Amino acid sequence: MSSEVIYTEGGYSIHRRNGLTDEARCVLENAPLGTEGVVYEHLNRDEHIEHLHNPVLLSIQEGDKILGTAVFCQTDLSVGQRIYNAYYVRYFAASGEIRGKGIMKHFSGKTMEAIRLGEQEKTIYFASVERKNHRSFRVVSGAGYENLGIMRTNGFSRFFPRKSAALEKISTEKQRKEVLALLKSQYEDHALVYFNSLFLHNDYYVIRHEGAIVAGCQLHRVKWAVRSMPGTSGRLIVNLVPYIPLLNRLFNPASFDFLGFEGIYCRPGFESRLEELFEGLLRQEKRYSAMYWMGDTCPVRQRIQAVIRPGLLHSFVQDAHTFIMASATGLTDEEMTDLRKRPLFASAFDYT
Repeated sequence: MSSEVIYTEGGYSIHRRNGLTDEARCVLENAPLGTEGVVYEHLNRDEHIEHLHNPVLLSIQEGDKILGTAVFCQTDLSVGQRIYNAYYVRYFAASGEIRGKGIMKHFSGKTMEAIRLGEQEKTIYFASVERKNHRSFRVVSGAGYENLGIMRTNGFSRFFPRKSAALEKISTEKQRKEVLALLKSQYEDHALVYFNSLFLHNDYYVIRHEGAIVAGCQLHRVKWAVRSMPGTSGRLIVNLVPYIPLLNRLFNPASFDFLGFEGIYCRPGFESRLEELFEGLLRQEKRYSAMYWMGDTCPVRQRIQAVIRPGLLHSFVQDAHTFIMASATGLTDEEMTDLRKRPLFASAFDYT
């Protein structure tokens, strides 16, 4: 796989490639995520890597050896009625030999700048930075990215999820077009909207009322190992929860199995059916916990939160929100103002 050297400093260089090399995959699959907040590991990350959308690899190298990776995914997305080219940061990872030595910290900002080199069309670049990760926030800000707003982590859990006979799997092209039309209408006023991970593994489910879809979502099966959480309460959760009956159903740090929900659709007035959908999917998948991500000002989130009972997991994750940091090339001042004012959309796949 050919690469282009786009930056050099000292004995290090940044290379750009389309797609991922085996060496880069190895770095990604073995690196823990998080620094100053929750530190965790994706136990099924190799499966997720296979489904990344148009990955672009920026590798930090010493000679031919990859020491760190930054994976950007290229996509088209919408901001209101406008369509833009975009790159979003999916992974930053450092190999074990440089972890903690400041090399990745120094070059992370350089890669955030370098992804913009040579782009000719109007393009938006964005990344999710954990609220408590002050170091990453400074690095990304220093690379010219601004904070567009907050992305909220929302938990949903049940100790004894109830079965729903109303669940319907979306399986035909006609049904997929029906779902996409509803989602595009529901999120037409949002920014950073894209549906690349919709219908993955044919795992989009709906509930209908009188033949019409009133609730729907895509599910992703996720497994994390949570290595540490900040503060006294975080240490207690990691060390004690695995030994507390029932509670360890919702959250077992050593093997946290949960569902990620995205592409959430809810017809106004049918929020209770969305709750039925969420709970029914937990029962079907033999899980007890789920998470989904929505912008702080997203009206869909506000409707859901006002009606749905989230369950105990939400109290664990409700403060784990992130900042959406963005930069752009070629956008006018009017387009940037429009981008800043809109509620933000998120794909759960990119958080799991």
